[in-house]
Amino acid sequence: MRRDLRPDWVKRAYLLYRSWYAEHFLRPQFDYLGDNGTYMKPWYVNVNGPNVRLGHCATVIGDVDKRVNIAVWGRGPGQGRITIGDYALITPGVRISASDSIEIGDNCMFASGAYITDSDWHGIYDRLDYIGSSSPVRVGTNVWLGDSAIVCKGVTIGDNSIIGAGSVVTSDIPADVIA
Repeated sequence: MRRDLRPDWVKRAYLLYRSWYAEHFLRPQFDYLGDNGTYMKPWYVNVNGPNVRLGHCATVIGDVDKRVNIAVWGRGPGQGRITIGDYALITPGVRISASDSIEIGDNCMFASGAYITDSDWHGIYDRLDYIGSSSPVRVGTNVWLGDSAIVCKGVTIGDNSIIGAGSVVTSDIPADVIA
């Protein structure tokens, strides 16, 4: 690990700027954004659509080549929602896309490149069809999604479960397991 040789006043100025940026540009994109969050490189976090809620004490880490994308593309105006609980850890490259509903519990961790979706987003034959079939996704508390894990529509993941790196989850996962 490299030593940070910046003077203390430069570090403090950077942290103040990062906090100011999150408050003025990131907070308005959420329907609700909890207090005491840490947003590293918040200029690389994209939030689109209505009804996106992120709980207290979240840590969200963006990166120039792996942006965090949280998006609601509902079937109609004001439809669809994403709710993320308290103490979430969202690392670079995480994508969460909802057309109807995605609910994520407290204390969840999402490794780089994890993807959660509740919809097919288009039909197999008619790709101009706006949104294909969809089904709500529910992720319990204290769940860890490994690097590049994909959670598909209609899945419920139980509390305290771990989804391994590169997994594609197409059916329910019970609580307290490693999948």
